[in-house]
Amino acid sequence: MRYNISFPNPLQHFIEVEAEIKTENKKSISLYLPMWRPGRYEATNYAKNIKNFEIIDGHGNAVSYVKTSHSTWEVATEGLGEIQVRYKYWAYKMDAGNSYFDEDLIYINFVNCLIYTKDSINDSCEVALDLPHSYEIACGLEQKDNILIAKDYYELVDSPMIASANLEHYTYTIGSTAFHIWISGQHNLDTATLQDHFYKFSEKQIEIMGEFPEPTYHFLLHLLPYKFYHGVEHHDSTVISIGPGVTEDKEELYNQLLGVSSHELFHAWNIIKIRPKELQPYDFNKEVTFPTGYVAEGFTTYYGDLFLAKSGVFSRDSYFNELNLLFKRHFTNFGRLSYSVVDSSIDLWIDGYALNFPDRKSSIYVEGAMVALCLDLMLRRKSDNKYSLDDIMVMLWKQHGKTAIGYTSKDIQNLCEELYGESLDEFFKTHVHGTAPKEKLINELLQHVGCELTISDAKNPFERFFGLKISTNPTVPNANPKIVHIAPGSIGEKYFSLNDEIISVNNEPMDLENIAKYEAGNYAFEISRNFNKQLNINVSSTDQSFFTQYKIHVKADASEAQKAAFKGWTGVELF
Repeated sequence: MRYNISFPNPLQHFIEVEAEIKTENKKSISLYLPMWRPGRYEATNYAKNIKNFEIIDGHGNAVSYVKTSHSTWEVATEGLGEIQVRYKYWAYKMDAGNSYFDEDLIYINFVNCLIYTKDSINDSCEVALDLPHSYEIACGLEQKDNILIAKDYYELVDSPMIASANLEHYTYTIGSTAFHIWISGQHNLDTATLQDHFYKFSEKQIEIMGEFPEPTYHFLLHLLPYKFYHGVEHHDSTVISIGPGVTEDKEELYNQLLGVSSHELFHAWNIIKIRPKELQPYDFNKEVTFPTGYVAEGFTTYYGDLFLAKSGVFSRDSYFNELNLLFKRHFTNFGRLSYSVVDSSIDLWIDGYALNFPDRKSSIYVEGAMVALCLDLMLRRKSDNKYSLDDIMVMLWKQHGKTAIGYTSKDIQNLCEELYGESLDEFFKTHVHGTAPKEKLINELLQHVGCELTISDAKNPFERFFGLKISTNPTVPNANPKIVHIAPGSIGEKYFSLNDEIISVNNEPMDLENIAKYEAGNYAFEISRNFNKQLNINVSSTDQSFFTQYKIHVKADASEAQKAAFKGWTGVELF
């Protein structure tokens, strides 16, 4: 399959695609556009971005077709050896999984916008790009001038590209693998430190996994002028969209960039190669569901931060900050108690990654990372630090990644039991396929590495007394505080609704800047509900506490064995 892509008017944001498809005089063929993309296992239906779709033969004559589904076209091709398909694609969504085109930047995820035939999916592909002379291309594909070459459609759509006259480019090499960092956008990052830290976490990942799956790897970084955070993995590259690139709080941005970059790099093994059996091979026009999202994304989330500690990029306290953020996300999502991480993984297809309604389900990223943490510390404790989850990942790489044999949840359990030395049925039943609380287990496991899980009341008194998370919209001046989350079983459930606006508390506007002044007692709320209903609500606090906080702390009396176990786990000293 051969494609030509042109960019006639950056102010209109349409890329124009011409695809040359061999038909070999078949009576008819079917053309497809992917309805989902690797890295995000939900229906996306990119065909909604297409217009002016037409097909012509070698003489410029129109070829008849019928659109048989939202992403499929049936084409009458009898007597034709080749057809040309033309269409425009709306490329104006900036994140790590879509496509974007303006006067300064061309960014394409080919999975969004290039049609294919199933008969030719394993054939080589070429994409000719009509680019301005000053533009440089950042992409993992082989390049000849402005032509990108892929061994098949699978490689093509797993190789995003960016092109611009203003790209920054940095490189480093580890063993036989060349790494490239491409930066688009304004920023005030220290690129020398960035390059050094990327080298360190890349080196540590390769050291533990034994080898890197590809000869080259590209970090395609979009540094945006507004707050944003998104990354998507590919076989020899990743796209990361993050911002604001220019910020006074450089530490927050930088730590987020390090975390997502380490996360996405580990995907080069975990999900790109070590893949669930349901994804072997990819079928872009079929619903894709699988129960092991906790491995694909959760284990990767866990390791993304852990590798930053193991490589010396993160200090102990920096790693603790990431663990505490993980704990916060876990313990404040009450959906973990009603919907297992396995069921939540399967449901990605129907409700994606956005919040449908509060506390419906668990997060494969957060709950999967919690499962990974438990398994890692369980293996370390049981084997007296001889084995860890690192060994499981290496075994998965050798048995499933290098062989392209998809794994199942039972395979994960079997490998863990092989090193654990006894059955893990109860753990997988209650914490993977079930919804059992993890507070007690986590605290017990942290003892092995000289730490403990401490419990404290929420600092926000409205969260603590009534189970109400309250927020304001920073883009709306003088907006009333709004209730955005209510803890299940809390006092707040009896009196308040999601999205209630708080007009006053005890006859005064709520003082969010001095929130700590509110103490236990009686409160008179004036609220607005559903925009037109004003209510006065009187409620009193009790001895109950909601949105309890859990954090990791070092045990002051940690033994030498515990200190050694902590160093083996994180790579840094406990004290």
